[in-house]
Amino acid sequence: MASQKTNLSTRGEVFAEPKSKIPLLDVICDLWHPETNPGGYVSLGVAENTLMHEEIVEHITKNFAIDSHSLTYGDGFSGSHRLRDTIARFITRHFNPVNPVTKNQLLVTSGVGQAIELSGFCLLDKDDGVLLARPHYGNFPVDLGYRVGAKIIGVSFGETDPFGPETMDTYEKALADAQRQGIRVKAFLLCNPQNPLGRCYTREVLEAYMRFCQKHNLHLITDEIYALSTWKNPDFPDAPGFTSVLSVKKDGLIDPSLVHVLWGMSKDFGSNGIRLGCVISQDNMHFLRAVEANSYFSCPSSLSDLVTSRILSDDAWVDRFIQTNRQRLAENYTITIRFLESHQVPYKKGGNVGFFVWVDLFDPIRRQVNTTLKKQVEAGVPSEKAPRALEAKLQEKLLKHRIFLALGADFGGDVPGWYRIVFAHEKEYLKLGLSRMIKALEAFRSELDTDIA
Repeated sequence: MASQKTNLSTRGEVFAEPKSKIPLLDVICDLWHPETNPGGYVSLGVAENTLMHEEIVEHITKNFAIDSHSLTYGDGFSGSHRLRDTIARFITRHFNPVNPVTKNQLLVTSGVGQAIELSGFCLLDKDDGVLLARPHYGNFPVDLGYRVGAKIIGVSFGETDPFGPETMDTYEKALADAQRQGIRVKAFLLCNPQNPLGRCYTREVLEAYMRFCQKHNLHLITDEIYALSTWKNPDFPDAPGFTSVLSVKKDGLIDPSLVHVLWGMSKDFGSNGIRLGCVISQDNMHFLRAVEANSYFSCPSSLSDLVTSRILSDDAWVDRFIQTNRQRLAENYTITIRFLESHQVPYKKGGNVGFFVWVDLFDPIRRQVNTTLKKQVEAGVPSEKAPRALEAKLQEKLLKHRIFLALGADFGGDVPGWYRIVFAHEKEYLKLGLSRMIKALEAFRSELDTDIA
């Protein structure tokens, strides 16, 4: 006889529900291949850079010799002495810190997602608030929510430039609103360079954010995972480049113990699968001790540790890699935006970093969208829910055409219809994905026209 009880925890019951399954899993296990799976999904939704895979595979293959130490726990659960020395030197060389980073000021994790989660666990109590600009990386609420139990305070800027100093008024208001609701705001999470908008914050703005955090005693957690993936935008040649908070003098701005930086291999080295990140805090050993005490839950593989050490210690190769990567990203960005322009698909301009473009897929079918929304509201659908429901239907249509894009709603997007397109793929793959996107959009337009009629 089958048991009538599941015997799961309350948490387990929630995650056992089919709706808790990550939709992305159905995509990545059925990806397009020209020969073995031509009917598979083309994924332009996951922030992966495959443009440099040949180079990094070649380097790993030539330099990867396993030693006995790499088959053990190594030097502990938070990175080998060798790797922490190598990362400290690498960060000092490329991030231009005011003071050189040392191995004792950083700990290694199994990815930057784990670095965020572990930082949140050690800095925040349950229900503490975290200020975060919208749109934002979709997994931030997960990283700081599932185990940490913190609350994301999404900050929207409307017509204000989200990268300008005038954002401070918006952050002040968001903080005050949260406090009125009884939320203790404890941290300010900054993604710089920003995902999904693909832009960098200026030194002036970073200094303003530091003063803000000092004023309200907030931890400034800066995710700098796209730091070296900047490139030249021909349409915006003067777009600000990357400035690390490590390179900003803290004197008179902020207590240095409030500043924490995260970085990893996933983006700048096109290696999401290596699963290796780090937490850097130059003036808060108390925080790092707390992170280290919990590092068992975020321990990197000793083999990933070894691979990363070999890669980052090869200065000449790293320099060539970064330069070539930037050139290829710029080329693919141009291909993507010119395609979008030729099909009258608006996108957020000014990007010069990362792998993505933020696009408005409702705009080319605006007449059909507006007419459909009007009919739905007249039929009793709440006006605030109708646009999101229509956005979800467009996502279904995209998936039926075997193209996966990141849904704006999953990134805290304010306005329905916006999606993130990842362009850091081989050109044939990229063009196939963009073509499928347009075909899905046209099919959705025809479907709405039929419903309207």
